[in-house]
Amino acid sequence: MDENLIETGFTTPENYFSELTNNIQARVLSERISAVAPNDGYTVPDGYFEQLRMNIELRTLKERKVIRLWRSSLLKYASAACFILLSAVGFYFYELQQPDKKIVYRDFATEQLLYDIDEQIIIDHIEANDLQQINPAVTEGALENYILNNYTQTDIASGL
Repeated sequence: MDENLIETGFTTPENYFSELTNNIQARVLSERISAVAPNDGYTVPDGYFEQLRMNIELRTLKERKVIRLWRSSLLKYASAACFILLSAVGFYFYELQQPDKKIVYRDFATEQLLYDIDEQIIIDHIEANDLQQINPAVTEGALENYILNNYTQTDIASGL
């Protein structure tokens, strides 16, 4: 500024202009609240805080009801029987969903019995019954279809 300016004797406080907006908004808000609220401001009824604790205790300490879950032994046994019945039905349907396991175990047992038979017993059986090999009139295509439809890949691979 110019050094020749004459001081007028008026000064502004520090940060006056930066805080001016907040001060104006606070005054306007205060005037709106005082217009809506009574002149005394917010009040509570006489003796409110003295009675507050007693009112809270009266509302929370009402008579408690006790409801027994098992009123009689019959109800206990009936619910246990229902639980066992539902478990058995669930287990039954679970087993029905997995029939492949039973078949696989049966196939393993049959295959194991065949491996346990001695070759000499089979040869003696064939010779005793005088069995002869008959060449059927079957085409190679029919044989291939029969093998593919009746044997798994592991059966075919293990036979090689």
